[in-house]
Amino acid sequence: MSEENLSNKPLIRYVNRQQMSWRAVDVEKLVGEDHPARAIWELVGRLDLRQFYEAIESSAKEGGRPAFDPQLLISLWVFGYSQGIGSAREVARRCEFDPAFQWLAGLQEVNYHTLADFRVEKQKELDELFTQVLAALSKEGLITLEQVMQDGTKIKAQASVRSYQGEGALREHLERARQRVAEMGDPRSEQVSPKMQQARVRARREQQQRLEGALEELQKLQASKCGEKAKTQARVSVSDPQARVMKQSDGGLGLSYNAQISTDAANGLIVGAAVTQDANDSAQLLPAVDRLEQRLGKKPRQVVADGGYTTRENIEKMAGRAIDFLGSLEKTESGVTAPQRLAPSVFIYQPASNRYLCPEGKWLRPQGRHHNKGKHGVVAYRYEAKFDDCQACSRKPECCPDNHRQGRGLWRWEESAVVRAFREKMDSEEAQRQYRQRGRVVEFCHAWIKSKLGLRQFHVRGFAKAGTELLWACLTYNLQQWIRLRRVSPQTV
Repeated sequence: MSEENLSNKPLIRYVNRQQMSWRAVDVEKLVGEDHPARAIWELVGRLDLRQFYEAIESSAKEGGRPAFDPQLLISLWVFGYSQGIGSAREVARRCEFDPAFQWLAGLQEVNYHTLADFRVEKQKELDELFTQVLAALSKEGLITLEQVMQDGTKIKAQASVRSYQGEGALREHLERARQRVAEMGDPRSEQVSPKMQQARVRARREQQQRLEGALEELQKLQASKCGEKAKTQARVSVSDPQARVMKQSDGGLGLSYNAQISTDAANGLIVGAAVTQDANDSAQLLPAVDRLEQRLGKKPRQVVADGGYTTRENIEKMAGRAIDFLGSLEKTESGVTAPQRLAPSVFIYQPASNRYLCPEGKWLRPQGRHHNKGKHGVVAYRYEAKFDDCQACSRKPECCPDNHRQGRGLWRWEESAVVRAFREKMDSEEAQRQYRQRGRVVEFCHAWIKSKLGLRQFHVRGFAKAGTELLWACLTYNLQQWIRLRRVSPQTV
């Protein structure tokens, strides 16, 4: 190459990834002053964490390995969930390279086992911390309990459809697992390192314990079933025996838990959370109110829930607790009877004489009333025509062809005064306006937890652990909203 061409060659600083380098890192400059990680660290640091510190076994007097600061572990999980990260391994990995996680950890490496154990083992302390946050929010006037919205959503369990097994398959798998555990102690077995042998023994024993737990859960499920066929068809998941098959939002079925959330309408903050194995929401309204009273020391003035919670029984019990309840209750058909060819609607009710008039001009007279005949909050009245009137009627073949000893009968349902008052209230424009706000308040919380926090599927297995993870997500949501509200209206925490 000529001297002229050499002088025109551009100078380039090429990348050399093979070299080792030492870097001086100013940890405080890893994140900006307004970074969410700083706000989370500050809020968590202002909370009373004594219960977390008291559980630490090592001390200056007794010795032992120093434990990680609970403020750090709480902040890592809250910030992790806020970024849609629910894996302990991923949080630990982020502490090695992500500036925000590095700033929180002070460049320390946090083992994922420590993070995973802390998340599920501190259920009692976490519950107290959640209550403490709600108390602080209430003190600032951000939670009023004037109006609480209740709703549930299905969150998938950490289990696949292939793990869904019946009793025969479970017993077969359990027997094989026990044989494998017994064979691990055989000196003629494959020669491996002691560490690997210990790991294999632990893994197979854990598999055996899971199968034994699945079989025990299946027996509980069978005991709750009615009928021999239903008991025979009962199944549970080997991976998560306490999960139940539930209908998903896309119409499909999946092993899930039902996540129940109560949201205060004033600022959209979550005031109650729990998981249940029951796919139906109707039995979850009163327990949700009980949790609010226990956690916050007072009951809500008004509760709003959708049709899944709105039963006559719940309406009467909420009225008994002096709580204003708004919901959606289906209309009750009058004149209900067993399926016949002639519809009950053609019979005309005469309130003055308390009788029904049939299309042929014959009377159906009252035969008495029955309380709670298949329905709570209603009284059922029975009406029946004379046998002779029906026998001589030309329309008997299309009205009551199977009646050989009595005349045509039908039922009239009369709702209780409390239920009638509820219907009258829900017919008002103001009640409908309040009810329509339910979606944008509590359903927004579910959407945030699933979309922003990434909790479409639990990262842990088991009913209790799933409830703990839901509480972590709700705590993260509340802290995020608290930070947002402080920016809108700056206050001292």
